[in-house]
Amino acid sequence: MHDKHRQSPETSDSAREKKPAGNAHFSNQSDKKSKTRSHEPKRPRKVTRDYLMNYATWYLERFAASRARLETLMRGKIRLSVAEHGTDPDEAVEWMNSVLSACEKAGFINDDAYAKGRARSLLRRGKALRVIAADLSARGIASDQVDAALTELRTEADDAAYEEVRGTDPNIAAAAAYARRRRLGPWRRSEIRDEKREKDMAALARQGFGYDTATRIINSEIEELEDLLSMIDGI
Repeated sequence: MHDKHRQSPETSDSAREKKPAGNAHFSNQSDKKSKTRSHEPKRPRKVTRDYLMNYATWYLERFAASRARLETLMRGKIRLSVAEHGTDPDEAVEWMNSVLSACEKAGFINDDAYAKGRARSLLRRGKALRVIAADLSARGIASDQVDAALTELRTEADDAAYEEVRGTDPNIAAAAAYARRRRLGPWRRSEIRDEKREKDMAALARQGFGYDTATRIINSEIEELEDLLSMIDGI
């Protein structure tokens, strides 16, 4: 019995082909209806406060998010519910604000901690500080919180640095980290390094690094950048 239930679509099709033409015709019609149903878009869920709370909890268990990010997602749910179910938009916004406040009080949303954690993660990936600032602003983090996150990030990077490179601009260390991650400049094979130099310089420029910083990283040897990378690897 188990084998019949686990037949693949191909096996099922072969079995239908062996049936009389009349049965095959009705079976095909059923298949078409089934395929049509499977492609029909799902109706949006009707928004209630409980639904929004459950959605917020589900999302925050899986992803770190700012208050603004979660609000944007819930507003999308509300718009669909208003259009599909006639939900009162003002009442739904009240529910949303209530849920956001509850999440903040419970510590599920903390924009200060989120900004600092994301800034640290982006620096490790080799992002320039101005790129990090733009990223946080785009995620709805307030300008004073962005400034605080970058100030703390600079302090962390300097504390993590070897003595020889303390006081160095973290942007230079970030450029070295990006070159290492993408295997640019000194991390390329020696026989192709020269011919790829301009391409590597352009790659760093696209990441928000200035010409002097890019030149320093691309022209250095790996050994010369190891102390610099301590600023990134130690945070």
